[in-house]
Amino acid sequence: MKFTAKDPSTGLIHSLEAKPENYNGEQGYRIFYENGSSFFIANKYGCWRLSDDHYADTGFLKNIGLAIEHNYTAT
Repeated sequence: MKFTAKDPSTGLIHSLEAKPENYNGEQGYRIFYENGSSFFIANKYGCWRLSDDHYADTGFLKNIGLAIEHNYTAT
């Protein structure tokens, strides 16, 4: 699924792609940036969290989660 999400810490709007993935036994999404780099997120107890060594602002993760859940642009 392709979508856009705003990173509130930088003000940048990213064009992203989410692909379902099972990472270390946890179901979630691999999020790909425009340049091909990626990170994994999963919804744990109602909050979207990183499950690999990547850093992302919590507001950005929230916007990505909203976009995935509702398949729309989150700002």
